[in-house]
Amino acid sequence: MLVNIFKKLDVVDVIMGASRVCITWFLASHNKTIWNTIKFNDTDSIVVDNTKQPTRVGLLVLEGASAPIQSRVRFALATRGFTWAASRLPDHFARAAPVEFFFNVNSNVLEEDLAIISNGLPNIRKLALPIQETQNLNSLASSFSKWKNLKTLIIAKFANNDDLNHEFKTIAENCRNLTTIKLAYRLDHKLANIILGKLPNLERLSLRCTSVSIKAVKLLIIGLQNLKSLNLSHCLFTKPYFSIDVKSAIIGMSRTDELVQLGTQKLENFKVCFWDCTICLDVWKGSSDPRYYSNYEYKQWETDEIEEFEF
Repeated sequence: MLVNIFKKLDVVDVIMGASRVCITWFLASHNKTIWNTIKFNDTDSIVVDNTKQPTRVGLLVLEGASAPIQSRVRFALATRGFTWAASRLPDHFARAAPVEFFFNVNSNVLEEDLAIISNGLPNIRKLALPIQETQNLNSLASSFSKWKNLKTLIIAKFANNDDLNHEFKTIAENCRNLTTIKLAYRLDHKLANIILGKLPNLERLSLRCTSVSIKAVKLLIIGLQNLKSLNLSHCLFTKPYFSIDVKSAIIGMSRTDELVQLGTQKLENFKVCFWDCTICLDVWKGSSDPRYYSNYEYKQWETDEIEEFEF
């Protein structure tokens, strides 16, 4: 009974709270089934004032700051507290049980956070990682090189002034076993070539709710011989190969389009929206920068038409 209840709690609440109540709760909190999946959801409940010992505090520490700054600080501090707590998992459980690790899409994951997680939880097979700031490539390589069993990666980058190419290339070079990837970032020919060159055995790819170059998508469908599933739901399609030109963007495809015909013929599971999709219009209507992000970037982090990407 206790184990089932603890499964519904945030992992920090289990480690820092429930496990300290009594010996019965302590033993229940060490049940291996609790730690198969670590999902970082409750970013508002944990705030720390240093990385050595997380504490619960109110928002008074941020009084006077603007709402966006308060939110950013909360997420950054919460992430630090969470990774500290995760590193306190009993060693024999940490190295055997956790196989899935999901960050909240708003988490500001720092390089040292990834280092803590990769060192303490080396058996991760499925990871959801948002990147808010440019990462040190050497540090990124060191962290991902420890995840030898990583098969599924859900990754996004939300910085307007930088691309994902360098970080993704580093990750791909150190995780050759990746077969399933969801990219919440625009697809152009450069990123497509990285995928082709570094991950030739890719089987499933989702680009839902992103802007994609039609020619870059064709390149992937033709070049990835093992690709079985491709999700282009609610995407914004652009014609130029080397750049993203909003003026030529297409919301929804026609059933007679070459891309639709190619995907349908070559893939077992090909998902794309047509011109009459009302969700597509909602996704891209009034987007602050339609070249990069849709309006659903935060809502759709855990959702996908391909089952392997949901969490």
